[in-house]
Amino acid sequence: MMHIRKLIRADGAETLLHGPHAIQDVCQMIGAEALDTVSLADRLHVMLVDDEGISKNLPVNPAATRLYQDARGIPYQIRGDVVIVPDSDYARDA
Repeated sequence: MMHIRKLIRADGAETLLHGPHAIQDVCQMIGAEALDTVSLADRLHVMLVDDEGISKNLPVNPAATRLYQDARGIPYQIRGDVVIVPDSDYARDA
């Protein structure tokens, strides 16, 4: 399966990313001080989201919300911009 790295803006714009990126770079990309991670349905990728998206009253991200609901089956809204990366980008060495 192909590894995906992309930025998904709340307005629907998507940008492919190259790389792995450092966590602080991802925070800067999406304007977050703290990140939360969501394992996606394929179990190969994670979505990095602004941990304070709701308290900051960021706009709902429809594409990210669909990914969250596909993975968790819970009607929860993701707010703000997100980054999708392979889980292996940040996997801890055993």
